[in-house]
Amino acid sequence: MFLVFSMVIFVIAAAAIWATASFMDDASPTKASEAFLFDLEKIQKEVNVVKDLVYSDKEDSLLDIYSPAEGSENLPVILWIHGGGFVGGSKDSRQEYGMALAHAGYVVANIDYALAPEQLYPGPVVQANEALGYLQLHAEKYGGDMSRVFIGGDSAGAQISSQVAAVMSNKGLAQDMNIMPAVQPEQLKGALLFCGLFNMETVRATGFPNIDNFLSAYTGAKPFESFENIDQLSTVNHLTPAYPSVFITVGDADPLASQSVELAEALEASNVAVDSMFFIGTEKQLKHEFQYALDTIDGQETLARALDFLFANSN
Repeated sequence: MFLVFSMVIFVIAAAAIWATASFMDDASPTKASEAFLFDLEKIQKEVNVVKDLVYSDKEDSLLDIYSPAEGSENLPVILWIHGGGFVGGSKDSRQEYGMALAHAGYVVANIDYALAPEQLYPGPVVQANEALGYLQLHAEKYGGDMSRVFIGGDSAGAQISSQVAAVMSNKGLAQDMNIMPAVQPEQLKGALLFCGLFNMETVRATGFPNIDNFLSAYTGAKPFESFENIDQLSTVNHLTPAYPSVFITVGDADPLASQSVELAEALEASNVAVDSMFFIGTEKQLKHEFQYALDTIDGQETLARALDFLFANSN
């Protein structure tokens, strides 16, 4: 029975890992329209990479740091959290994208975290908070300015990122989860959320492949809706005016598209600034994780919008 369960999780994890690509230019934060260039070879030459720094004593608590090779100081810091259905994925799959962000004038910390079902909720949220604590102590060494922090991620990583931002800006949620936020709300300047899930009451209805298995593995509950703390995962229910500005994007052919629309509407209702890129009605057929296809016009334009968002909120 255990062998069968392990094989199921393996298959789910394999299905949850998506490919990536890369992009960009300059040593201080740069508006994308001023310096947009897709040149991976140039990026690799002009970005420093420090691999596998240990940010916590928990399992899989490693992060990479990417920074401009020019060695600029006082650059905004981006914490990036990979997706993979909570059961798969790794920081390595997002390295090129993180390097592209760094090349545009940011210090990027790209983290791993322990995966389900070996680690259950709220493990990744706790680990992300610990990574922010590590950066409070060490980001300056790499040119980072922790008074200007962004958090971002894709798919499951977007859910985790959105919840971490809620913990930082909602004292009630932080207390309920018994988490001491590692950064203050005024330090958190924005969140970048790609194709995530943000409402546990409606996510099953999206029909996203294996969503029940992903969330059951993460919460340890079947059905996942029966998990006693399931509401904590619904970022739509934990927004306050202190929540940071958000750039949110999802493809028009992504089953999770409605989740991003729900969150954008909830953010606006909470008077939180939101920049959305949804492609509704375009018939482009952009699928889950299209944002990493930087060999396409839509992938490049979306990254350009993300960089414009970062620039606008860094200054």
